[in-house]
Amino acid sequence: MSMAVRVLDGGKVIQSVIHEDEERSLFRFFYEAPETAVRWGVSEYRETVFNSKQAYQLMREMEDFPAEQMTPVLLRLREAVVWVHERSGYLQFLGD
Repeated sequence: MSMAVRVLDGGKVIQSVIHEDEERSLFRFFYEAPETAVRWGVSEYRETVFNSKQAYQLMREMEDFPAEQMTPVLLRLREAVVWVHERSGYLQFLGD
């Protein structure tokens, strides 16, 4: 299982891409989420898209995520989430 995240602007042009790391940080972050979390809805097998409102909720969840579990790839995701929220963009999650 691997994950990737594309950061899309309002016109859905790719601004950046975040790839999975060796620790499978992205996969674990979504797969181990509680059912009440917005990130629980990210599919590990196909595409999932979040708009800026969902990105805001994800940003709030990431603020509560334990700092000792924040890997470099999750820190990049947090930056991307803020970018999407501030610019009304999209996050495209690609599970494989």
